[in-house]
Amino acid sequence: MSRDRNDGYDRREWSVVPVLSAAVGRLSRNPSLLVPFAAAGIVLSVVDALRRRDPIPVLEYGGLDEATVYVEFPGYPTGVGQTTLPLESLVGLEAPYLAWGFGLYVLSVLAVSIAGVITLTRLLDGETRLGPLPSYLGLVVGIDLAHRLLGSIGFLQEMGLLGLVPLAAFFAVLVWLFPVPGLVAAGMPPWTAIRHAGAWTRGVRWSVLGLILVLGIVTWLLTSVPVIGAFLGSALVAPVHAVAIVSLFENHRDERVGMPVEARL
Repeated sequence: MSRDRNDGYDRREWSVVPVLSAAVGRLSRNPSLLVPFAAAGIVLSVVDALRRRDPIPVLEYGGLDEATVYVEFPGYPTGVGQTTLPLESLVGLEAPYLAWGFGLYVLSVLAVSIAGVITLTRLLDGETRLGPLPSYLGLVVGIDLAHRLLGSIGFLQEMGLLGLVPLAAFFAVLVWLFPVPGLVAAGMPPWTAIRHAGAWTRGVRWSVLGLILVLGIVTWLLTSVPVIGAFLGSALVAPVHAVAIVSLFENHRDERVGMPVEARL
């Protein structure tokens, strides 16, 4: 893993504001890191436009609604599309429509997976490596399907007090999984990365939660912008998310000796 010694945050106190400030500074010094997710954002916007025109039913992004604040945090660096294809919409479709709907889904996850691998490997090693792409793609699909099957943060927020316990558990899982995309991009198998992710967030879990909230709220706000919301979230938030993951690894570089062998980068 390559390390930027002048990344601008104090590793003795890894917290939300210094990490975000350092991430913005790091990206401004190396704007080419913005390109992969900007390209992925274009793909997501095109997919949204195509879904709005085809006959397969989709869910439209709710956007700003009655001053309710939502947290859009998929669990890996990405933008959020303004349309969602429910799995039940694919049931009973004729083969051409099924291939079309499934093809748009594959295109979107492949775009954000390629962008994630390119950005994270460049941050980790100083060069682009596509070797981890199959594992990373599997991780993205797995997380996406889990979101679809288990619900969303927005749904839990709407439950009020009844949703506090599952909402807290949901955020605890997101905190645990925060370093996983970076670990997989570094070459670790997804299941191994998930099992050992807690070693990388030990001692900074409240800061990780703060980052998740900030990134999720900003993604929600940007995605609410008509037409170009998916592009904005992908181009502006996803790279910051990727840099934050790598900064977590750099913060713990002196503590790797005490970690399980499988968890070391």
